[in-house]
Amino acid sequence: MFRVSSTLKYYYKKCCIRIRKVIMYILEYSKGEAMEIKRDNYFENAKSFFLGADQEELISKLGLRVDGDYIYLRVMDVQYRISRKYGDLQRSQDGVNYTDEKSHDAALSIFDYLTWSKNDRKLSGEFVSLKGLGFNSHTYLFEGSGGIYERGGAIFSGQSEKLIKILNRFDGKRMNSADISSIFEVFDGFPIYFQFWEGDDEYKPRIFFLWDANSAQYIHLETTFYLLNMVLHRMTELFEEE
Repeated sequence: MFRVSSTLKYYYKKCCIRIRKVIMYILEYSKGEAMEIKRDNYFENAKSFFLGADQEELISKLGLRVDGDYIYLRVMDVQYRISRKYGDLQRSQDGVNYTDEKSHDAALSIFDYLTWSKNDRKLSGEFVSLKGLGFNSHTYLFEGSGGIYERGGAIFSGQSEKLIKILNRFDGKRMNSADISSIFEVFDGFPIYFQFWEGDDEYKPRIFFLWDANSAQYIHLETTFYLLNMVLHRMTELFEEE
């Protein structure tokens, strides 16, 4: 009977470990590129869905301003317009001068809000976590190490006055939970509940978001990841301007 020597077993084990490390390196290296490809696909699908939708119905159900070429809507403190013919998205600070919006997070969030919002949508007035909405997918993207909540906490740590100014710019309603908290509208009639906790010796600074219990009448729950990236990006822009 053929027997494998202990030396051969040792080198075989070392070889397997090295192969595993190489595979993990390749996966980590390609993860970012794969995510961008996925976002590109989502963006094109969302844009196509918008262009194929009944735009008059979208305009009517959301009460949007419109002219012959564009549909207009407000996102936090930014004015957006979408080309009715091509689906191109542009943003403006003054409502006059527009620049192309290059963020897929913003585009995916806006297109989903426009096309998914129900005609009979209605806020519940009750704010819950994503888990409270029954959405448990991709929790690590929000709560994991390096996730949205931790990244946001690191940005605003030690900068309470700046953070309050930003929330005021969104016409937010100050709340008494957390160290700093506010309810503000991302889209007209669609609020989210922002919370910030400063860090201490035990815990890192963190942000957290709560959602109206009827949020799924406004956007797909899968879109929450892109929407929060969009919100955090805008808050960071304003933070850097202060």
